[in-house]
Amino acid sequence: MTSDKAHKTYKEIQDDAVRWHIILSGDEAGEEDWLAFTDWLEADEKHRKACDAVEDILIRVSGDDLNMAEPSPLPPENTVIEARHRWGGRGRQWAAAVAAIAAIIIIVTGVRSFRTADYGIQEYATGVGEQRMVTLADGSTVRLNTDSRIKVMFEDKVRRTELVHGQALFSIAKNAKRPFLVGLGDSHVRVVGTVFDILRHKNKVRVTVAKGVVEVVPARTTLLQKTVRLLPGSQLIHREGSTESSVTKVDPAMVTAWKNGYLEYDDARLADVVDDLNRYFPAPIRVIGTARDLRFSGVVRIADEKAALLILSEGLPVYVENRQGEMLVLPDAN
Repeated sequence: MTSDKAHKTYKEIQDDAVRWHIILSGDEAGEEDWLAFTDWLEADEKHRKACDAVEDILIRVSGDDLNMAEPSPLPPENTVIEARHRWGGRGRQWAAAVAAIAAIIIIVTGVRSFRTADYGIQEYATGVGEQRMVTLADGSTVRLNTDSRIKVMFEDKVRRTELVHGQALFSIAKNAKRPFLVGLGDSHVRVVGTVFDILRHKNKVRVTVAKGVVEVVPARTTLLQKTVRLLPGSQLIHREGSTESSVTKVDPAMVTAWKNGYLEYDDARLADVVDDLNRYFPAPIRVIGTARDLRFSGVVRIADEKAALLILSEGLPVYVENRQGEMLVLPDAN
């Protein structure tokens, strides 16, 4: 697409948003298209709002929102009708645009007869210390880590899931015409075909991409301010309900080491290591005092709590005490 001219009207920006939807929904959309789209999206807040409106329309036509914030208001009805007249005579390449505008009219008038089928909700979960591999109806796989739960709500035009809590490694079957969404409270992950890991724990969301391209998209009222596009080796950390978010480069193999039965760390705070371990074992672990800020590098097996704590005590100046069923990690005074 060509670059935007200055002072475009609201209707022209709407046109551009629909064009981008058509381009990125096609089988031939490549990385250059996504990069150009990202540049356009970030050039003006109006661009993001126009794209949100288009996506909101398509999602709402295919089914109700997936445990996300309330959608933004629809454009005025007269705007919808005028846009439909403008696009109606532009040939076959505008068929998708006309369908999107017709969808708006359906929603505005309350007619839902063209809604796609609702296939119901399926739930999958693991207990503490368990892992589970789930194969979805489209051929995608989800490996659930310890104490995790997902909901699956597939429909004709969109593959919806929600990571309620815990951690999951997603391997998504490619289908450019049927995007895959993962709901995460005040945001969601949007993909076509890729491999990525998501941790949702204690209001923290961490998205790590191993293959392909992932977009973390803000919900309508989220404090996550804009769509973030992640390439392989990128990791986004976001605190739900806040403006906290950051993107760094990581080794995806380290992040996904849990699927092989161990956790791998490079200069991590001991408090963060123990927070991870508490997801795997029934007996709670607590780090006391200055031991919280010690740094740990190494591999910790997650099959046995005592063995995991032994690794920490051998590698750091700490010792472990069992006090009434709680494992305390204390700084070694010697």
